[in-house]
Amino acid sequence: MTDYVKIIVDIPLSHLDNSYDYRVPEKYKDIIKIGHAVKVRFGNRMVVGFVIGFSNTTDLDKDRVRDISSIITKEELFNEEMLELFKWMASYYKCLLVKVIKSAIPTGVITGKVKKKRVRFLSLNQNQEETDRIINELRKKAPKQKEILEFLLANDEYLSTSQLAERVSTSAGTVSRLIKKGYLKYEEKISRRRPYFKKSSPGSSKPELTKEQQEVIDKILVNIKGNKTDSYLLHGVTGSGKTEVYLRIIEEGLSRGKGAIVLVPEISLTPMMVRRFYQRFGDKIAVLHSNLSLGERYDEWRRLYYGEALIAIGARSAVFAPVKNCGLIIIDEEHETSYKQGENPYYHAREVALKRVKLSGGVVILGSATPSLESYYYAQEGKFKYLALTERINTEEMPPVSIIDMREELRNGNTSIFSTSLKKAINNSLLKKEQVLIFLNRRGYANFILCRECGHVIKCKNCDISLTYHESENSLRCHYCDFTSIVPRNCPACGSVFIKKFGIGTERIEEELKKEFTGAVIERMDVDTTTRKGSHYEILERIEKGETDILVGTQMIAKGHDYPNISVVGVITADNILNLPDFRSGERTFQLLTQVAGRTGRGSKNGEVIIQTYTPEHYSIIAASKHDYLQFYNQEINSRKKLFYPPFSQLVNIIIQGYQEQGVVKAAEQLNVFLKDYQQYIKEILGPSPAPINKLRNRYRWQIILKIQGWAKRNFILAETRSKFLPEQDKEIGFIIDVDPIKML
Repeated sequence: MTDYVKIIVDIPLSHLDNSYDYRVPEKYKDIIKIGHAVKVRFGNRMVVGFVIGFSNTTDLDKDRVRDISSIITKEELFNEEMLELFKWMASYYKCLLVKVIKSAIPTGVITGKVKKKRVRFLSLNQNQEETDRIINELRKKAPKQKEILEFLLANDEYLSTSQLAERVSTSAGTVSRLIKKGYLKYEEKISRRRPYFKKSSPGSSKPELTKEQQEVIDKILVNIKGNKTDSYLLHGVTGSGKTEVYLRIIEEGLSRGKGAIVLVPEISLTPMMVRRFYQRFGDKIAVLHSNLSLGERYDEWRRLYYGEALIAIGARSAVFAPVKNCGLIIIDEEHETSYKQGENPYYHAREVALKRVKLSGGVVILGSATPSLESYYYAQEGKFKYLALTERINTEEMPPVSIIDMREELRNGNTSIFSTSLKKAINNSLLKKEQVLIFLNRRGYANFILCRECGHVIKCKNCDISLTYHESENSLRCHYCDFTSIVPRNCPACGSVFIKKFGIGTERIEEELKKEFTGAVIERMDVDTTTRKGSHYEILERIEKGETDILVGTQMIAKGHDYPNISVVGVITADNILNLPDFRSGERTFQLLTQVAGRTGRGSKNGEVIIQTYTPEHYSIIAASKHDYLQFYNQEINSRKKLFYPPFSQLVNIIIQGYQEQGVVKAAEQLNVFLKDYQQYIKEILGPSPAPINKLRNRYRWQIILKIQGWAKRNFILAETRSKFLPEQDKEIGFIIDVDPIKML
């Protein structure tokens, strides 16, 4: 029992980022725990708060301490161990604790938008002996009523009036008469909402392990069996069987009472992963990702909370899943940028996972065919234990990769989007009833609309970015703020009619393929075609069944999918990411090309990959064509070392934004002056300068990038900035502190 609790209130303001003392009413003293969401009066309003501590005393005048008004949730939304993790995140990422808490708990629970689903069902209102007597009475005079009672005796199902009537082939009126007679009664139960996914029947058959797989599993199981904490980088080429390694290790963990979390970077990867895991573990798995309804997410969270499910599979935020005795966290495709949250709090799921197992004990496995440069470097330095799978299953060969210089194609008179080699390869594949993947990392029909007379590019009114043309809607759309506009007939700047669509997107590729390969069944998989719930599953299912000949898509088709009938992979242009103003552009290009190349040559058929590019001499493209990670790594790590980029420095990107550009520039210059007082702790200050996307959602943006050597120095500088500089600034100016930034735009 306790008299007072420490509450953090759900008001995301820096000066309120503290705990506040509240009195616990007598009726809650034996109930209240850390992690409960509560209603409290704060100032003149009622707000939500979270219990983060207890005390039998308070430093405040006891007459001024207010009571907790109510406890909102039956379940504690986090425990003491998770609270420690949240506090670490708030300190490391320099964000508000309440923001961290809210990013980790089921959306909609504390607002009342999602509640437990209650269903009403019918049951017998007397014991079996009495029911048998009633059945005998009804045998001749009411045979359908007799059938209903017999059905309920024989079947343990939760059915409504209409469902019960349907099962016994009678009317709802017949059921109602039994209710009126008092033979049936209504009961209520909590129903779990489950996300839909195509289930394979759970089975015991397992593929035979390769020698490399067995060696990797044995090494990791030493720690699982010995209850030791450790971190592994599993570097396995595409098709080497990393998923089977995950399954075997989880199986061993479950046998020892340990739960697991499996993170995947894309929602599009979830169907395949879920199916594999369901086949092995059945209803022990729970699925958590943003495409589920609020109710489904909450109920899957509760299945984990109550131990009904022991394995959480999902995207970034599943790292917070309430898995019982979590002894293993697997991050598949660990190099993916989607593991970094793109809004406050700007956490990285990989770093959170590593910290979580340090607090709770357990093992982290980072799996990838193309590890992030930092992870591979840390593995070489001994921070992670390095494990490798160097061969594909059944010793399948890596597919041959051709690099096509599109400048040469143009010189030879080919003005098509598709090179001569790619057209020929697609034709051959279709003739053999095989499938084709076409990859382009840009959705939409055209990149931008340009006036050929004055050079004006039509841009978003809210952002400093060109609008993308979407043919199917005949509209222009901003992929940052979703602003939509009609396509003008005349140039808005000079009135000219000579406006033209430039560049290509997946929608345009789809259209051109339909013209070039008439009769082929062509589908597109990108953000625009997968907004409807379940659409990922449906597109992938049609590929699996062989109903689709050519699949066009963005990076969501580039990794994780395993379809043996795909014999050709075409990359339309490898240069989209390469030319971004970001020090990671070469790394990202290599990873995407290597991953998409790995989608073919996985079955009995020989695959081939064709990469179209305007920069065939770039080392990222050459290394990807050879499936040679070490060649890429050695060149890239030397470049990072010279320029003092991660892993040789700790990076911070501070974005200053506001609706008035003059105020933003002034604040950026003031911050620069402030930081120069700490120059001895900072290796290099880049900026202040306009951000690459200078205007976003009507806010002007400037940035300052800090290169710092050492986490302690970085933490000190950012703490000083938050406590001494930011409180003095104009409230109209916003400051985003992105620790360990992934994207610099």
